Amino acid sequence: MNRRKFVKSGTLLTLPLILQSCDWPTSKMSYSVDVISDATTGHLLYNSRNFEKGATLETEYIVVGGGIAGMTAACQLKGKDILVCELSDKLGGSSSSVDFKGMNISQGAHYDLEYPKGYGKEVLEFLNQLDIIEYHSWSDSWSFKEHQHIVLHRRKNQCFDHGEFRKDVLEEGTSKVEFLNLLDKFSGEMHLPTRLIKNEIRQLNKISFLDYLNENLVLNDAFIQGLDYHMKDDYGAGCKDVSALAGIHYFKCRPYYKEVVELFSPPEGNYYFIDKMAKQLKAEQILTNHLVKEIKEEEDGFSVEVIDVKSETIKTIKSKKLIYAGQKHALKYIYPEGHKLFAKNTSSPWVVVNVVVDNTLPLPAFWQNEMLTDDSSFMGFVDSGAQYSNQNKYRTLTAYYCLPLESRNDLLNVEADKDKIAEATIGHISDYFKEDIADKVLKVFVKVMGHAIPIPSPGYLFNDKNQHRTNKNISYAGVDNGRLPLFYEAVDSGLEAVNALG
Repeated sequence: MNRRKFVKSGTLLTLPLILQSCDWPTSKMSYSVDVISDATTGHLLYNSRNFEKGATLETEYIVVGGGIAGMTAACQLKGKDILVCELSDKLGGSSSSVDFKGMNISQGAHYDLEYPKGYGKEVLEFLNQLDIIEYHSWSDSWSFKEHQHIVLHRRKNQCFDHGEFRKDVLEEGTSKVEFLNLLDKFSGEMHLPTRLIKNEIRQLNKISFLDYLNENLVLNDAFIQGLDYHMKDDYGAGCKDVSALAGIHYFKCRPYYKEVVELFSPPEGNYYFIDKMAKQLKAEQILTNHLVKEIKEEEDGFSVEVIDVKSETIKTIKSKKLIYAGQKHALKYIYPEGHKLFAKNTSSPWVVVNVVVDNTLPLPAFWQNEMLTDDSSFMGFVDSGAQYSNQNKYRTLTAYYCLPLESRNDLLNVEADKDKIAEATIGHISDYFKEDIADKVLKVFVKVMGHAIPIPSPGYLFNDKNQHRTNKNISYAGVDNGRLPLFYEAVDSGLEAVNALG
């Protein structure tokens, strides 16, 4: 099989591994590539100095950010006077989606799993009220009601390791047995939300996962590479950069190696939940394409300047209470007093590439195709061929890149190199299928997320900033508030943000 050649780029200097060409004999590029990124709207903050003043609105609550956490908070406030401001033209945040000829395609978080006993009742009650989950008495667990979106266990995943296939990223053998035996004592202790975890276990949040493993095991480099893949896949960084508690939680929050755990993954990914929540609100309560520019404290609440991206005007929203569920790095410019609470957060940049192909690739498909390649940023792809869909004309291969932190600024230049990124991704997937798939490609979408996943480094967890805020009329939601970057945590943070306001 032909291997790749590296191609240097003048614009994305720290992304040489993405910008690879492939030696497959490709046909002429017959597809277009669209880039979706909120980063380019940052210039609006500068240009907005010349924008005209628009309407002044009044509301009791304003929710900043229309992702899982923000929409959960908004739903919890249903029936009250609220407005949701979301920068993008579509809700979702890191659980967004994109449309292609009637298909709704995931561009971020793309699944969740059934919920065992010991998980927080508040989230379960919320999802039950949305008619999303149902209780199974025979297993004492909660599963998803739309069973067609539960991926068949035998089709859940396959690992591609430098040209060879196996079932799991972690190779079978003595190292895996010793590793799982070490973690077995934590069975039933790694709850969600993580605020329910016992105090005596929380000291594991103070050391790295790699340090914990090195104190207890002797592991070879290949096994560590597999663990690094898993940590990057959910947490945005490897074993040496995430806490031991985060690493153990990844493997022990559910009985993965002893029972079949139901996996729920609609084609639109976690946008499925966003859509359910949005239907609980009135259309006029959701303001997409609205960038919050400045939050000012006033005697009776807040005065919030918001850029209406479409009309290029500045609205003023007066609110008594505010829930900030947007990315916390932006607080530096919007509300500096709040940014001080989150200044030590570190988030990993990601790129998601949706490759839409015709339906001629071989079946049956595996849902998650984990890939260990020379490009350590490439995390493999999700194949819609393993998902239920009422659309059988097309198939989507959604690839994920977890990038090094130093790549973040270069993401501003993705538009210039979108064709190379598409080519490199198609090359990776061609390696997997052992055939050039370029002539099957109909469309490519590149989603850029500069602060996609807050890295749960040592000391990060159990540090709820709502306990340290100076203004009791503002609260913070999101997994970047001392949470693991998981769906359940995001929902719980939205519920807790509402509770914090009283």
